[in-house]
Amino acid sequence: MDVRVGTVEEIRSEGCRVVDVNGRPVGVISVGDEFFAVSDRCPHMGASMCTGSLSGTLVPSGPHELVYGMDDRVIRCPWHGWEFDLASGRSLLEPKRVGLKTYRVTQHDGEVVLHT
Repeated sequence: MDVRVGTVEEIRSEGCRVVDVNGRPVGVISVGDEFFAVSDRCPHMGASMCTGSLSGTLVPSGPHELVYGMDDRVIRCPWHGWEFDLASGRSLLEPKRVGLKTYRVTQHDGEVVLHT
């Protein structure tokens, strides 16, 4: 099923728009020229992920180096700070155990379309 989310300009301006997919909230998120879609409920206690924040994180690097990366690719739960990779939905802390469901998003004729 395809869901028309809104125009590219609307979603970019809002940053995140929550849509209903089969009774479940899905957040469609604009980052630069890209769009991502994830379940809008944190698996920990159900907070809306779209009311959280986007940022980056420290990435693997050499000994005694702190390297910041994944800028605007980490979504953080507003309640307890759980962090997830926006592209894969996987938890940064426990990627094999916890994650957000992700969805494919495309643009067609100036519209953002969510594919479920």
